[in-house]
Amino acid sequence: MDPKYRITAGLIGGLGVLALLTQVALNLDQRGWGLGQTLWGLAGFFTILTNALMAATMLTIAVTGRRLSFGWMTMVTMSMIAVGVVYHALLAHLFHFTGLRWWTDQAFHTIFPAIMLWFWLRETTRQTPRGGQPLWWLLWPAGYAVYAMIRGAVTGWYPYPFLDIGQLGLGVVALNMAGLVAGFAVLGFGLNAIGQRMPLRD
Repeated sequence: MDPKYRITAGLIGGLGVLALLTQVALNLDQRGWGLGQTLWGLAGFFTILTNALMAATMLTIAVTGRRLSFGWMTMVTMSMIAVGVVYHALLAHLFHFTGLRWWTDQAFHTIFPAIMLWFWLRETTRQTPRGGQPLWWLLWPAGYAVYAMIRGAVTGWYPYPFLDIGQLGLGVVALNMAGLVAGFAVLGFGLNAIGQRMPLRD
């Protein structure tokens, strides 16, 4: 494998870990929570979990020197793009961060999604087309939705306003979730179509 592929992946993964650690430190400082409580709180957000998945993926590439499968890389890229799109379309207007918190917010929702798409376009290799494969990629967001609903039912706290059953009711939240899953599916099939036109790489 070309060393620049591993180095680039390592840099992206390292920056991802740095941003995550910074977010943990900011929450510890602002809320006065213990580390366990802080990690549990952050683990409620799809943004945090997906950025952590992205960082782990990139560091795995850097350490092993192997390309991961087209399906895995496209699933991670799809999820990162969705993080950015959903945030800027539905949530960004609710927050007015400053200082380091503004930088971590931009990193998670703008910079890393863009970098992940760039990396995917430059370095991912195609494979034999599988028409139904993008449906498997929905397991990550769908699994998160189930997790968020169970967690919300137990704790009474929902990480995103469009998932808040207490405020919106089950019917509206179900429609919101269906719309998000449909959006993920469209994005997944679109990336799959683009990916099958990529060159084969070593």
